[in-house]
Amino acid sequence: MNKKHLYSIDMLRGIVALLVCMYHLTEGFFTEGSILRTIFSRGYLGVEIFFVISGFVIPFTMFKSNYVHKDAGVFMLRRLIRLEPAYWCSIALIFFGEYISTFFRFYKDKVIVFNWKDLLYHVLHLNDFLSKPWLRGIYWSLAIEIQYYLLMALIFPYLIFRNKKISYLLMLAFCLGRWLNWDHTVFYYGCHFVIGMLLFNAYIEKISVKELVYSLIIVFALTYWCFDFYHLSAVISGVLFIYHFDYLIKPIAFLGKISYSFYLIHIQIGWSVLDFLLRYYPDGNKIAFLIYSVLAAVFASYLFYLIIEKPSHKLARSIGS
Repeated sequence: MNKKHLYSIDMLRGIVALLVCMYHLTEGFFTEGSILRTIFSRGYLGVEIFFVISGFVIPFTMFKSNYVHKDAGVFMLRRLIRLEPAYWCSIALIFFGEYISTFFRFYKDKVIVFNWKDLLYHVLHLNDFLSKPWLRGIYWSLAIEIQYYLLMALIFPYLIFRNKKISYLLMLAFCLGRWLNWDHTVFYYGCHFVIGMLLFNAYIEKISVKELVYSLIIVFALTYWCFDFYHLSAVISGVLFIYHFDYLIKPIAFLGKISYSFYLIHIQIGWSVLDFLLRYYPDGNKIAFLIYSVLAAVFASYLFYLIIEKPSHKLARSIGS
């Protein structure tokens, strides 16, 4: 894998974040059977592609920093600083948006429910373990990411093929975690993360292209067996894009840059704008309103990135340096 392809990951982030956004907006506002809703009906699988990306990016980051077990505390602190402030602010944005909406005639009767215990569950990413609903459905994936960071802090040194037998056995065990049927844990999505790990090891030339192909065939088969054809199609598409796409499309790269912010607040902004437009202009052009809503979400996400996410990244880089 040539290093010029590495930027393809940022572009893939942008594409899948947009797919998730389009899935939510078309699912919520377009009638069943409509063309746009049908086209984006599998957009939720973008989350699984995010897991493939994490499977590559997190080991690569650890490899570049020469990670060893004694670095676990610094590693986790850095990852949490990058992830959590934006997550917390996106939660605050939910309540702020609901409060602002009460000033408009269609939302005056809205009751804003706030519970400190529920907020604590969100901060600790415990909702799925306690069977409590998330304020936004996307938040479940952040809980999986946190679990993945913890797992990587423990097993990363064994995944870079110093001993191939141990590395392959660990990855196979991770893939087979799906049979535990713990859909609220990282083990349920082991196949997705392992695909990224294999790409990472090929990238740093710890395994040959031949070994990569054979390993991916096995993990693809397990993905199909564990999930379905749609999940398999999603991860294969992600692999092909990461491995082969070598054209820089700046708008998509930009969306990739702000993809985490976009992922966090696209519902708060995009959904609210689209709902507002359709309530005030029920006979308006729904497709045009959809475009306006996505553009509003992108713009808000860029501001969110500049104000919240980028400073968090800077702080995280300063830890332990």
